Amino acid sequence: MSLNFANRTRLNEGKTKVIYANPDDPKTVYMVFKDDITAGDGVKHDVIQGKALVDWQTNRDIFEYLNRCGVRTHYVATPQERVALVKKLDFKINLEVVTRRIAAGSILHWGELEQGLRFDPVITQFHYKDDPLHDPMLDDTYIDYLISSKKAPEYQQMRDINAQVFLHLEKAFAHFRIQLVDMKLEYGRIDGEVYLIDEISGGSFRLWPYAVEHPNFNQKNVLSELDAAGRLDKDTYRMGGAADMVLSKFQQIARITEKFATLQAPV
Repeated sequence: MSLNFANRTRLNEGKTKVIYANPDDPKTVYMVFKDDITAGDGVKHDVIQGKALVDWQTNRDIFEYLNRCGVRTHYVATPQERVALVKKLDFKINLEVVTRRIAAGSILHWGELEQGLRFDPVITQFHYKDDPLHDPMLDDTYIDYLISSKKAPEYQQMRDINAQVFLHLEKAFAHFRIQLVDMKLEYGRIDGEVYLIDEISGGSFRLWPYAVEHPNFNQKNVLSELDAAGRLDKDTYRMGGAADMVLSKFQQIARITEKFATLQAPV
């Protein structure tokens, strides 16, 4: 039976999703995807018809894969199109956690790095989630201090889970000759434990196809090995791409993640 949310209790609404109560189970909620897309800390905002369906597909495929990999996530099931059933949070941790393999995006400006620089191991950074303040980054030394001196193991757990998720998805996308460049994830507490939450879709990461048959990643800068211009992510929108082009890129991602079901999860 199709779910009707017209008369359901709306708990929260963000830029790209609406959260509804589940009257049949108070420990879960419904996450309904929207066609909205934003960039520039919410300054740029459009509605792209069909985006909600594509984001929902990508989110479903990735979370089901991560659950098979043993990652602790909030994702439970997909009752119908554009809807995910997820565990209800005790509270959301107001941070964005970013893991990077390749230097791209904002780090090129504030970090004064060259595009294509490869990080090995990956680096993970914490950003305070606040659009008016432009999501300021927390200093790594301070994060280490919180973990060691303030007895805040949540930061280490988020750091570890973020890197773990990145490596799982990097390997998964590599099967389809795509490099996961970086990704941004969010976390919350459920029954006293830190869980990966929110969505993972085209706006969550950068994806660059391989540019050569056998890329050589054993070098300091790997830009020549990748097709940055053929990106399959929200940078297309950030850079002014038309709505149909943005949707096409996201559809390509969904076609790839649909095949994650064929991948064997690591033991």
